[in-house]
Amino acid sequence: MLDLVIVGAGPYGLSIAAHAAAAGLRARTFGRPMASWRDHMPSGMFLKSEPWSSNLSDPGRAHTLGGYCQGRGLVAEHGTPVPIDTFTDYGLWFARQAVPELDERLVGSVAPADGHWHVTTEDGETLTTRAVVLAVGVMPFVNLPAELRDLPSDLVTHSSDHRDLTRFTGLDVTVVGGGQAALETATLLAEAGAAPRLLARADRLNWNTPPQPLDR
Repeated sequence: MLDLVIVGAGPYGLSIAAHAAAAGLRARTFGRPMASWRDHMPSGMFLKSEPWSSNLSDPGRAHTLGGYCQGRGLVAEHGTPVPIDTFTDYGLWFARQAVPELDERLVGSVAPADGHWHVTTEDGETLTTRAVVLAVGVMPFVNLPAELRDLPSDLVTHSSDHRDLTRFTGLDVTVVGGGQAALETATLLAEAGAAPRLLARADRLNWNTPPQPLDR
């Protein structure tokens, strides 16, 4: 019997797995590492968070983003945005360094069983564990406005559907929303040669301000 099964191998799942391994728990993590970031974030994106607040977590802080970048000649300084590719590569490196039991299969079901849990993988294997952590990320909860969700998928998509926005080059594209994803998608569409239009239910847009000097 396992002590812990972690469902999801994004930043939170990998961080929990690193702490579990350091604590000596019999744990296994399921999922493709950094899959949402690798498959559903647009090329050219930058993280909103500062490098020092973009670390995955391990007990000894041996695997920080700054340490990863320093060893590769990359910049990870306050005020310098972190490229998406740097962050995803860092997450994959973290998984190799700090997560000993990473199984890339997906989990099909989790069910209680006599005070424990049965976790069944996509190919039918069932494991018994004392505890389960769900770290499935945001992709299961992607939502389109009710007014748009019944339109054909060749006309309406979610921003997370597009890793490569060059498919919209030369097209007129309306982006619905006023948050970070909408603003960044509109900008990246323009850089890809599309003609974006932004529709938002707000009388002003809130852009990120330049970071304050780091004093800590």
